[in-house]
Amino acid sequence: MKEIRDIKIDLLTGNKNPIVDLFNEITKDIMIIKCDVYDKHGLEFIYSKGDQWIFYQDVKKDEFWCNYTKYWSFFESNLRLEYQEIQAITKYLVEEALKREVGTPIRLGKYHHHQVEEALKREIKQTE
Repeated sequence: MKEIRDIKIDLLTGNKNPIVDLFNEITKDIMIIKCDVYDKHGLEFIYSKGDQWIFYQDVKKDEFWCNYTKYWSFFESNLRLEYQEIQAITKYLVEEALKREVGTPIRLGKYHHHQVEEALKREIKQTE
């Protein structure tokens, strides 16, 4: 995939890359919160900025979800990237930047979106 190759080259050479810049802006100051959205004994994480979730990860099920409104749509509308391109770029950049292995990213529908938001609110309230 051309974009991944270009990103790797730009990261190695220190060149600016609009995809990397957008990813860095969206994920700047991201927090990783361990939670139990779907499995009380699982390894689940919400990646958030303040009270907004950006990513959700269920390590046991090898699931990695992206918030459509807060993440995915920026790559679709601003950079005109296709679904598979966003998946590959997100997986690569998350693993590089956050030093965490993730499954193939998918954008998240409204039903699951609500459950992750509720869990994030609960976790934030517990840490206050």
